[in-house]
Formats: sequence, structure tokens, C-alpha cells
Amino acid sequence: MDKARFLRVYANLPIKIREQVVLVIDDGSEKKPISWNVAYVEIENETALGKKIFDKLVKLELI
Repeated sequence: MDKARFLRVYANLPIKIREQVVLVIDDGSEKKPISWNVAYVEIENETALGKKIFDKLVKLELI
């Protein structure tokens, strides 16, 4: 995972946009809306959810 890639995009987002949902993670039993701020925390802490979020952002070509 290339955190620098995510951080470059995140740093250039307006603060109000960071509060908005960027994607939804569907893990079978429930759907989890993920904001840019949540993505930042998860990716920065290198959690399993952070890896899923990062991979999905790459797939969606958002980073």
C-alpha cells in the first residue's frame, strides 16, 4: 500500500469534502459508508479495513 499516494490526494481535498462519503464497503452482512476522514484514519493506521479502502480507491481511480 502506497500511503503517500493517498495522502497527496487527501491533503488537496477541501475540508468540507473530507466529511463526505467517498465509497461504501460491503462486507456481506452490512454496508459501511466510508468518508475521506475515516479512510484517512484507517489507511494511516494500516488496518485491514484501511487496506480494503485503499484498494477500492485505487480501483475506482480516485487515487
